[in-house]
Amino acid sequence: MRWMRLNMKNQLVMHHEKLAREHTQKEMMHLKTPLPRRLNQTVQLIKERFYANKNADFQTRFTSYGRRRAYLIYLQGTVEQALVEHAILAPLNHPLPRRRRIHPGIDARLSSLNIKPLKTIETVSDHLLNGYPVLVIDGERTAYAFSMSAFPSRQIGKPDNENVLKGPHEAFTEDIEKNSALIRRYVRTPKLIHEMHTLGRQQKTSISLFYIEGVINPALVDNIKKRLDAIDRLDYDQIANIEQFIEERPYSLLPSMLTTERPDRVAAHLLEGHIAIMQDNFPYAYIAPATYWTLFHTPEDHYARLPYAWFSRGVRTIAFFLTLLTPAAYVAVTNYHLEMIPIALLMAIAGTREMVPFPVILEILLMEFSFELIREASIRIPSQIGPTIGIVGAIILGQAAVQANIVSPIMVIVVAITGLASYAHPDLSFGFAIRIARFFFIAAAATLGFLGIALLLAAALAYAVSFKSFGVGYFTPWAPYVPSSHDVFLRKPLPNETVMPLSNMPVQKTKANRKRYLSLDKSDPWRKRRRWHP
Repeated sequence: MRWMRLNMKNQLVMHHEKLAREHTQKEMMHLKTPLPRRLNQTVQLIKERFYANKNADFQTRFTSYGRRRAYLIYLQGTVEQALVEHAILAPLNHPLPRRRRIHPGIDARLSSLNIKPLKTIETVSDHLLNGYPVLVIDGERTAYAFSMSAFPSRQIGKPDNENVLKGPHEAFTEDIEKNSALIRRYVRTPKLIHEMHTLGRQQKTSISLFYIEGVINPALVDNIKKRLDAIDRLDYDQIANIEQFIEERPYSLLPSMLTTERPDRVAAHLLEGHIAIMQDNFPYAYIAPATYWTLFHTPEDHYARLPYAWFSRGVRTIAFFLTLLTPAAYVAVTNYHLEMIPIALLMAIAGTREMVPFPVILEILLMEFSFELIREASIRIPSQIGPTIGIVGAIILGQAAVQANIVSPIMVIVVAITGLASYAHPDLSFGFAIRIARFFFIAAAATLGFLGIALLLAAALAYAVSFKSFGVGYFTPWAPYVPSSHDVFLRKPLPNETVMPLSNMPVQKTKANRKRYLSLDKSDPWRKRRRWHP
């Protein structure tokens, strides 16, 4: 059991000291290559690094800097050609001011540009890959990178996977700078911190951390940074998905982070003491820590009026249990608990199953796998005909199966209700977890009936209560109990939501300056009565 627990944990979260020693040794072995003083040697080293004789987009432009020869190097397509001509090459044709030694960083002709000095071949290579034109001057051991990258990117559009009923119709793109600007637009405070990390040895990947200083728990930020440092010390060639590198339990069905493509949703969680993680070339943001309630809520719950939000959350709660338990309950009732069915309904079920040659468990597994196959196929085929094929395929398949006496009509109804309820979950990852978990409940119902469902439900609930997302309990503030804003199942009117969600222990406890809601004094009698200490 101890070996299983160790292997279920993500190894990146553990052994930080060992990884730090290995990283220090690797840094000592991989020395940086300084730039040569001669121009031809520098250009040759850069060309060899980028295989210039094979790369069609590797561009070198000969120019001059004063009386010295120079080269402007860039990758075609990552910068705007007209901007390079207008902002860099054209000013260099003007006479240099009468000074013996001047570098581009203080050159008045280039004062409008953001210029970064580079000392090594490795940094030159990194900046070229990020879309920076680099100026190399003869006799200089320093190259100069100009910040004017222009990678092709799509415009900001509507969310594709999170439909907006009431709220902003904006979604993230693959450009991390645009995404950062969107978050700044929704969170207009100087306390918003944006930290950049670069991971990957061959394929450089930019990772951004967003949090609000003075609101977020500093231990949460340190926890995320340690995990990113652990990834960096392992020297991976590329980082495909940052979520799978920093999560604690990679084999668990429960997601430990909330995935969203809506900047307003990210802003709402940042203001409540969460941290947002974004990856370059990935139009989604990860929010940590994630509890069941963050996955259960939607942004429309606060944009809509109070009764509408209550009704919507009630429907989603019913849909959760329908998705998880409806097929299993049908199997348990028809196999073990026939006395629970009214006689008229029992005779109707028996009449519809009279010609069906398969047992109930095989019948329901056949229909469930058919429904999942239709769902997966409708995603992969072109979007213009995907929904049509999915709906028509389900209708034709169900009707044909009933007429061929392969399944009973009531089985089609059970699977259809389960499938419709599975679409009511707002989070894609949590929806996958419920869809997979229902097969385990079907197996438990086929084995022990309602007793098997009860035992598996108790085990799943115990596991979910013990599950932690970055140190925060999955069912907080209910289990374990902590004081909160009571925005769990039913929320309060917006003017009365003055207490922060205290599950992730934010530094700021209230949204409004009202001491009667929660005192920050350690000698507060309310705190002693509840026996709770943040």
